[in-house]
Amino acid sequence: MTEIRARGRSATDRVGLETSGRVAILSRYARGIAHLAAFFPDCELAPARKCFSAPTWASWGVRLASQAAEVVARASGRRFLRMEDGFLRSVGLGKANAPPLSIVVDDLGVFYDAGRPSRLEALIPHADATRGAAVRARVVAARLSKYNAQPDRPIDLGPPRRARILVVDQVRGDHSISGALAHDDAFARMAETARRERPAAELLVRPHPDVVAGYRRGHFDAATRAGRFVADAVDTHAILDAVDEVWTVSSQIGFEALLRGIPVVAFGMPFYAGWGLTDDRATSAAADAARARRAARGVSVDQLVAAALVDYARYADPETARPIDVDAAIDRLIAARAAR
Repeated sequence: MTEIRARGRSATDRVGLETSGRVAILSRYARGIAHLAAFFPDCELAPARKCFSAPTWASWGVRLASQAAEVVARASGRRFLRMEDGFLRSVGLGKANAPPLSIVVDDLGVFYDAGRPSRLEALIPHADATRGAAVRARVVAARLSKYNAQPDRPIDLGPPRRARILVVDQVRGDHSISGALAHDDAFARMAETARRERPAAELLVRPHPDVVAGYRRGHFDAATRAGRFVADAVDTHAILDAVDEVWTVSSQIGFEALLRGIPVVAFGMPFYAGWGLTDDRATSAAADAARARRAARGVSVDQLVAAALVDYARYADPETARPIDVDAAIDRLIAARAAR
């Protein structure tokens, strides 16, 4: 990786996270993003081999290498930033090498790790609900999701003779599960609880797109009898059209359901839980501590949207390698999906 100077409008002043100056990119995955510099306006990006000349280090996710880098960075008096995919990422799966339009950068933690505060958690109570309402309306009207990888067409479930509950599966071993202070057994408990509390409802099980595409394994399959297995290659919004509630451990589908006003039951502590917007079922002491941190009452879905999609996430156009805002990102996602 060569050193890159990326100048442009700073996306960080408004959220209290300043990333101007020299930043060493330690993650091989991040260095492979051709337009990475566009996510860091006013920064000089340095390769990992020159990290000790940089006051700020940045790595990806929460894997062991990233955790070790954080320890070394903080011990040596450097700022540490953690990067991750944004909530409106792309048209296509990351596993299929679709370039990201959005990432998040966090100096406190990361949004899916409820074990400690994150920059997103700090932003939510103070976010602009009016701005969030406008963005929320656009996302819902355009029927956008994180990957936008599958066709948006109605699924054939037959006429709804009773209420339908979506039970969301996730990939095994994903950090969003452990980060949400949950374990693999939460999925079985979720399905059992849904059957017990909603005996008249039809349970639909939705696998993760990476599982449907054959990249990863999930917690349910068609033989688990957790519910009616819906593995149709359709977008999230097509599934949400057909259900009355969403039950999840920590999937982003829960966030997307909240945008549409669909009730959400959460068996972990994802970033959207603990604010009074979801029916929270996580029971550990760590989950109680996360709820106590997020106990700000009066937080609205529109504030959640403004914090996550406007203030926290960063956007860049992979074709022009220039920073863009959330509205331009929505335009590009709509256009890219139409061109598929």
